[in-house]
Amino acid sequence: MEKVEAIRIPIKTIKSGNSSVIEYLKEVWQYRHLIWIFAYQEFKVQYVQTRLALFWVLLRPLIILAIFTFVFDNMIHIAELSYPYPLFAISGLLIWNNFSFMVNNTGTAIVSNQSMIKKYYFPRIILILSKSLIGLLEFAVTFLLLLTLMLVMRFPFGVQFFLFPFFVLVTLLIGGTVSIWVNALTIKHRDLHHFVPTLVGFLIWLTPVFYPVTLLPQKFAFLIYLNPMAGAMQGFRWTVLGDPALSIWYLPSFIVIGVLFIIGFLLFIRAESEIADYI
Repeated sequence: MEKVEAIRIPIKTIKSGNSSVIEYLKEVWQYRHLIWIFAYQEFKVQYVQTRLALFWVLLRPLIILAIFTFVFDNMIHIAELSYPYPLFAISGLLIWNNFSFMVNNTGTAIVSNQSMIKKYYFPRIILILSKSLIGLLEFAVTFLLLLTLMLVMRFPFGVQFFLFPFFVLVTLLIGGTVSIWVNALTIKHRDLHHFVPTLVGFLIWLTPVFYPVTLLPQKFAFLIYLNPMAGAMQGFRWTVLGDPALSIWYLPSFIVIGVLFIIGFLLFIRAESEIADYI
């Protein structure tokens, strides 16, 4: 029989009113061990108990990469690229999948853990953080695939390559912002649980994942600058593939995301006190 690790949960005295941000962050640090425990449990469910395990993480992007390479590299030739199209596609897919995982998986963290939330107290944002670790694991596996392709194709590494973690963090911030808002709002409005994945599926076509920005008509260029994910993707490709540096026109969208993250985090803390009444 498999040994189940006991979850140590500190004693918590529930007080009326909402916690301050400082108090809430202290509680997150106090319960930080739960992040790793929940992440490990999620990992076992998704990978350990399947036959192909982490191979699925590679198989999905490889299938999508093959399809879009056939379409864009053979049927629609992109002359603007100075390097092989597969590198362009997988770099975009890498960033997009990380964002999509954050929204689609961590966005349902509260709703999908109702029974545990009713029994135990812990800062609910820990559920989001634990699922984010699984997203980073998938990112790391696919990133190794990108590095392998770069080595096989003898693609040179620039000095800016070591700045790529910054744009990974930007992607996590964008996905985390959306996830926090979705979790806070779906406590009362469950329809968002079905609407958000559809919106994310549509948003991929407004993000230069499989096509360069130069393919868009000039009159629609503003749509790209309004999309912070396009900026994160452009910055990542600059660090890894040597694409043109990030345009300053993306700065307003990054500022908006930063403001929304702060507001969403405060909203999430406030909504925690109402979770038990609605789930």
